[in-house]
Amino acid sequence: MPTTTVRHEPVSTTVMSRSGSAPAAVYRKPQRASAMFSSCEGVYYRGVIPSKRISGVDRFSNGLPVSELGRRVREGRQRRGLTLQGLADAAGVSRSMLSEIERGAKMPTVLVLDRVAGALGSSVAQLLDGHRSESAVVIRADDQRVEVEDGWTWRLLSPALPDRSTQVVRVVAPPNCDGPEFPAHAAGSREWLALERGRLRVTVGSEVVELKAGDAVSFVGDLVHRISNPGDDEAMYFLVIDYSAP
Repeated sequence: MPTTTVRHEPVSTTVMSRSGSAPAAVYRKPQRASAMFSSCEGVYYRGVIPSKRISGVDRFSNGLPVSELGRRVREGRQRRGLTLQGLADAAGVSRSMLSEIERGAKMPTVLVLDRVAGALGSSVAQLLDGHRSESAVVIRADDQRVEVEDGWTWRLLSPALPDRSTQVVRVVAPPNCDGPEFPAHAAGSREWLALERGRLRVTVGSEVVELKAGDAVSFVGDLVHRISNPGDDEAMYFLVIDYSAP
């Protein structure tokens, strides 16, 4: 990400308590961020691709036309008073790539779309899903998006809501395993994690926090970060991600 979109200030963490347990001796190799990109965004994105052509129109599998994604990106950019180059710089993508997305001529990867959404103060879910405006939005268990890969399970619990860029995910992490290194989200983003069972190691920038069951941590999302399970047992935690700037 360009330095204009990432704050390189000291990590700010709020930890309720810490574990003094020694790290496990053997780890699984860290997963590539491109394979398991974002705890929430990767789950959501994989739930609506690949696209398919219906009645002569390229659409995502949820029925959203690829051109509609382009329109949403373009309108979001215009609302923020950004030029095409300005948004490209903020998102850390090329101007030509962004132009193709806005014209509906290109389906972006989850990495690119996450960067664009973050630069717009939005999220992948908001860009790809229809907004829900009911007073109470229920997502039944069978309708929740779930991603399983290399022993990790992500379950997306939050719907796409207008003017909201917060997402909630339930994660199960396999034992003795480093998670993927996630690139920095948009400047100002923040994450909250509550560990229900097991142990976790959270690395944010250069700071490392050890957690045990019942602990919680809040950390900035606009620095490179990683969540790992150093324990011999499965870990389960809830993660809240707020992509909006303060």
